[in-house]
Amino acid sequence: MAEQRWPIIRADAIGLSVALLLTTLVGAALLMLFAQAGEAEIGALLGSAYVWRILRFTLIQACLSTLLSMVFGMLVARAFARETGFPGRRALLGLMSLPIVLPSLVAVFGIIAIYGQNGWLARALAVAGVDAKPDIYGLGGVVLAHVFFNLPLAVRLLLPGWHSIPVESWRLSAQLGMSGWSTFRLIEWPMLRRYLPHAAATIFMLCVGSFAIVLALGGGPSSATFEVAVFEAIRFEFDPPKAAVLALGGLALNLVSLALAQGAIGDAVIGSGWRTREQDWGRRPLPARVMDSALIAAAVLLLASPVAATITDGFAGLGQSTLDWGLVARATLTSIGLAVPAALLTLLLALPMVLAEAVGRTGKKGRAAILRGALILPIAVSPMALGLGCFLILRLALDGTLRAILGIVLLNAIMVVPFAAAILRPAVERARARHDHLCRALGIAGWSRWRLIDWPILRPSIGTALAMAAAMALGDLIGVGLFGDAKIRNLTLLLYDQLGAYRMGGAAVTAALLMLLIFVLYQVIERGVGGRAAP
Repeated sequence: MAEQRWPIIRADAIGLSVALLLTTLVGAALLMLFAQAGEAEIGALLGSAYVWRILRFTLIQACLSTLLSMVFGMLVARAFARETGFPGRRALLGLMSLPIVLPSLVAVFGIIAIYGQNGWLARALAVAGVDAKPDIYGLGGVVLAHVFFNLPLAVRLLLPGWHSIPVESWRLSAQLGMSGWSTFRLIEWPMLRRYLPHAAATIFMLCVGSFAIVLALGGGPSSATFEVAVFEAIRFEFDPPKAAVLALGGLALNLVSLALAQGAIGDAVIGSGWRTREQDWGRRPLPARVMDSALIAAAVLLLASPVAATITDGFAGLGQSTLDWGLVARATLTSIGLAVPAALLTLLLALPMVLAEAVGRTGKKGRAAILRGALILPIAVSPMALGLGCFLILRLALDGTLRAILGIVLLNAIMVVPFAAAILRPAVERARARHDHLCRALGIAGWSRWRLIDWPILRPSIGTALAMAAAMALGDLIGVGLFGDAKIRNLTLLLYDQLGAYRMGGAAVTAALLMLLIFVLYQVIERGVGGRAAP
């Protein structure tokens, strides 16, 4: 009996130890922020017009971005729910996952290439005889970029709501001849009242913590979030006390946003089946179908055009830009050299906690709750606040390149833990549900169970989690911006410098190279680690 219980206790103990280590590290970083902020005149700074201007812009852009993302996301999700039979639907829904792994600055370049003063839209207007110079910088550009990233998220969060509506409800509405407005008011709106608050609060939280988009498109000090203000205080002023106070302000706002997101979760009622046939909606008039098709086409155009512009301008820039290819090669190797260790560390942190959480869910519920809290802790903490706290800790003991490398890898690994856990958790639960009782009965435990039973089931999800962690680390700007020095320059920082200097030819090549590198590395890791069964 003791031999059978040992693997469970071991998995639980390892996961709890990792959770304790992660919590201690985050707590130490926050304590260092408070200690550093004590050296500044907190009251004077928090009450200054500068902080209130940051807070006002942060809330305005977050509210506008959330409103537009939710409105258009709801319409596009409804269109996808109603149009179930057209070719390429699955591929288009897959396109909604693109912004998750696409670095913010790559998307920013694509948006500038389309909507900038010399972008595709301006050139098309010039051909049509319209003399217009769109201004992409400032509030409008920030909101547009946030909609690019968050509209797909809204679609993915809301579409299951339509799938949760029982098929019988649609059949009954068709039999009764209910109008479109009546169908929406009596069937769809009750569902949306459960799904909209959580989706809106989640998107609002992401917009509040936005960094790279606001840094690149904000247009100046008047358009800055707390994250950008912290970056500027460290990178340009090197004023750690001021940066610490600003980071704590951003942390407080982030915690309020997270509380709203968690408190807005409603109970999703699952229906008796998923609608997979167009007939479930009855005979819809042609204008409704045209409107749905137009909404889907508009969403696809919004998502695909910046990517297409990045690829097209990148190839065109190969013969026009005067890039220092030695610098590009070093930045590429630096990006890979920082992303792969960060991804491995993410897996080493997330997997033991997910395994221990699954064990605790069938035994000690309190431990499972502690582990769940540790897994979402990085989301609760502002990335810039955590990064600055780690920077303040590491500079006490390390200096130079070693501190930069360790800080970048550590920050990227911690921030991706919740996303990796979300990928791993379903596979771990499936493995336990299928084989746990049988393994107990047969006495299969330890390394033998992992090699023969768990690894074949978990391998595809581990490959996907590792690939996603590497892809997100490749697009890092916060870590390399805080810790980086003259020797640590990845492709993202190189792209930011090119955009800031308006070297658009070189930026096009760098953005396209970064996007290609992410795609290749993602596929290599997912297929190499996940095997043929990887999705």
